[in-house]
This record gives sequence, structure tokens and C-alpha cells, in this order.
Amino acid sequence: MVSTVTRNPFLALVTTSWDDGHPLDLRLAELLSRYGMRGTFYVPREVRWSRMTESEIRWLSSRFELGGHTLHHVLLDRVADDKARNQLAGSRHWIEDVTGKACRIFCFPGGKFRLRQLSLARESGYQAVRTTELLSMHLPRRVNGLAVVPTTVQVFPHSPLAYGRNAIRRCSVWRLVGTGALLYGRDWLKLAHSLFDETLSHGGVFHLWGHSWEIEQEHQWERLEALLAIMASHRQKFTSVTNLELCANVA
Repeated sequence: MVSTVTRNPFLALVTTSWDDGHPLDLRLAELLSRYGMRGTFYVPREVRWSRMTESEIRWLSSRFELGGHTLHHVLLDRVADDKARNQLAGSRHWIEDVTGKACRIFCFPGGKFRLRQLSLARESGYQAVRTTELLSMHLPRRVNGLAVVPTTVQVFPHSPLAYGRNAIRRCSVWRLVGTGALLYGRDWLKLAHSLFDETLSHGGVFHLWGHSWEIEQEHQWERLEALLAIMASHRQKFTSVTNLELCANVA
């Protein structure tokens, strides 16, 4: 059963999520455990790069929440509905078969999907979906019967232009000013620290996400650990939840 989170406008919630099922997700899991953070790992069945073994996936599921991420890391906005339905439902069934646990949340690879595919996700047995919408500190919203989960900061040195494009696609340009994202250049850590502090002060959701292989590629492990240490030093001021727990009381 999903635990509930009291709906309180001044409550600070923290969640994390990590995509693609790379073996370095195990390093992420160790870091999160060290600093007392919860989160959700989205794992596809097959990818063109390295992926955890099923034994490692079972180990990870004993400590963290796992979500669907398609069978073959397919960009669902590029496929017909019948193929999308197969990728959605097949991903859930595979994770449940491997872990022996219910899988009720899904993340669209690349954040790509068509609006009507939210209904397909619901029909496939999911209760919530995570997007790649950045700079949000709001609770998930309900669309087509699903809780749709945005994110706050990605562990990646995005340019201000990338934040701008993300905001334009999501019709949330006002966030560029409200969060000061354009002021930090490519320094995701300063942006994350600022938005984490704002979440503690005013309530809301701080959602950190990324890809372990990308953290390795961009040499961001030390910076990620620095942020987790900062967050842990304020542990009494927020509630750490999984992505699905974040959705428990969405109206």
C-alpha cells in the first residue's frame, strides 16, 4: 500500500528519480542510502547500453521503488498506439515478474509522449507518470485519470537555453523568472541549492532527477554528493518520499 502524505501547503517534500537502469544506479542507491534519501528508479528491460542484471534489479527493488520505462527504451511519441500500449503494459509486467512487487508508476523515455498516451498508461495499470518538466516545486497534477509528476532539477549542466526550451514546451516560461534559473548558467548545483532552500522555507516539492551514466560522463558525482550532504543536514525539515508516495493525495 502506498503511504500517504498529509496535504499541507507548508510541508516540504523531497523525492528523487533516476532513469535507464544503468549499472551505476547501484552507486546512486548507495549514495541515497548513505544520506537517508528515498527515490524511484525507472528501468527498461532492454537498452543499447549496459543495464543492471535481474539480480541487481531485485536487490535495488528491496531498497527503492522501481517504475516502468518501456521494454526497449522507446520514445513513445514516435510510435502507434498499439505499440505504445505494448511497451507500457509489457514494462509493468516485466518489472513485477522480476521483483515480485507491484509497479504502478511509469516514466516516459526522453519525456516524450502524446497526451492521449496518458490514457494508455492508465489502462496499462499505472497510477502515475513522471515527466521531464523542470523547475517545478508543485505537487503532481491529475490528467486523464493519472497523477503527472514534474521535476525540479536534473543533475546535468544544462544551458539557460535548454531551460528556456523546456519551459516553452510546458507553457511555464514564468518559472524561468520565478526560480532564477537563467542566473545560474550551467551550474545545476547552485540552482538546486537555491530551490531546495526555497522548498524548505515555503513548502512544496523538491524533485531531483538524473541518469547515473550521465553523472559519470559529466563528472558530477562529487557535486551530487555535496548536494545530498546539504539536504541531509536539514533532514528534520522535510519528508523524503518516493515518486508514487508523492502522488498519494493528489486530488
